[in-house]
Amino acid sequence: MKIVFFGEALVELNHSPRYQTYGGNVVNKALYLARLGGSRAISVSYATCIGIEKISMSMLQCWQRENIDTSLVKCLATKFPNLCFIETDNHGLQHHHYWNKDNAMRYYFSYGPALLNRALTNNDYGAIYISGSSIAALTDDDKTLLLSLLEIHKREGGKVYLDNSFRADLWSTKQAQYWYEKLFSYADIAFVDLNDEMRIWGSSRYLTQRYIKWGCREVVFKQANRTECTVCSLVIRSDALLRVASIKLAVQYGDQIVDNAFVAGYLAARINQQSISQSLLLAQKLSHRVTTCSDAIIPSDSMRDIM
Repeated sequence: MKIVFFGEALVELNHSPRYQTYGGNVVNKALYLARLGGSRAISVSYATCIGIEKISMSMLQCWQRENIDTSLVKCLATKFPNLCFIETDNHGLQHHHYWNKDNAMRYYFSYGPALLNRALTNNDYGAIYISGSSIAALTDDDKTLLLSLLEIHKREGGKVYLDNSFRADLWSTKQAQYWYEKLFSYADIAFVDLNDEMRIWGSSRYLTQRYIKWGCREVVFKQANRTECTVCSLVIRSDALLRVASIKLAVQYGDQIVDNAFVAGYLAARINQQSISQSLLLAQKLSHRVTTCSDAIIPSDSMRDIM
């Protein structure tokens, strides 16, 4: 299967000796899936917008070295990727601070050729992964355009994988509620962080009812604290949620770092028609490898046996 990940690329700074890295939750998921996909007939593409300066070009080369297809990446001469400073507190929790709200990603559909538009209209991809923060970065007109592309993609048999990632610096809770209600009606698999769900909706009331109403067929709920993360995968059948399986993950260097690996592992197995239980196990195995390394991305040698 060919799958495209749509989302923002980041230049990440922190106070470790390796002070600059290239990242972003969506592209890190794409990177892990590209590694896992080599032996599973999964081809990974990445759609984003960056600049043309040295850092942007270095990011592009990094993705290409990981066998990520970058033909849907736009490079704008007048825009730059977002800058994120990662602060780690005394408890090991990470706090992310963003600087460039007028970053290149915001203009993906506005400037240059309609790369993703044509790809989805032509049914070039079997699936697309979109993060909530990807939607938030777009203008309202471009959000509407993306929804119309998802309509075409679904009508041609394409799969849509979504997460509910919420960043308060990009939009309000009211805006998130409005667009998520439209967006998640297209989801074949929804990855739902319960902490983000609380930030958006203010309570856990009507949690499962929302996803039943929206028509999601498979929902992976995640609840994390400082030391561990519980993941429960559920399937909607006949307007009801059926609990299929649940696992626990260690959280050592940041919940989101673990989540990127988890989502990639889960998708790698599900795309290959493995059961939900088998998919959770592969996701758990890769997530465990991530907790042994403080970097956002572990070396490929650390996961060679499951690639």
